[in-house]
Amino acid sequence: MSVLTAPPRSSASPDIHCSLPPRLDGSTVAEVRLTLHTALDSGPGDLVVDCSAVEAVDAIGLGVLVGLHRRAHAEGRRLVLADPQPRVLRLFAVTRLHRVLHLERDVLPA
Repeated sequence: MSVLTAPPRSSASPDIHCSLPPRLDGSTVAEVRLTLHTALDSGPGDLVVDCSAVEAVDAIGLGVLVGLHRRAHAEGRRLVLADPQPRVLRLFAVTRLHRVLHLERDVLPA
């Protein structure tokens, strides 16, 4: 249940891509936080995170995403949460984070 990072980026693709495990909660956030911050440090582009496998997110997981969003924003970049499942989208809507976080569909490379 680890976070997988994409292969090294080419100059034609400035964004950084990685994916999240099925659970973003107290049991996984330490590894996820470290991996996402490392990915953000690896280049100047936006960080595009594949959320398609995420089934459960708790308050701690939301905090990691908000913290990473703030850090990316402070650096003039974006954290893009790609292809979240409807259940996760509802959570973002209920918490009103859909107004803050960048949620996108169909932005992942083929």
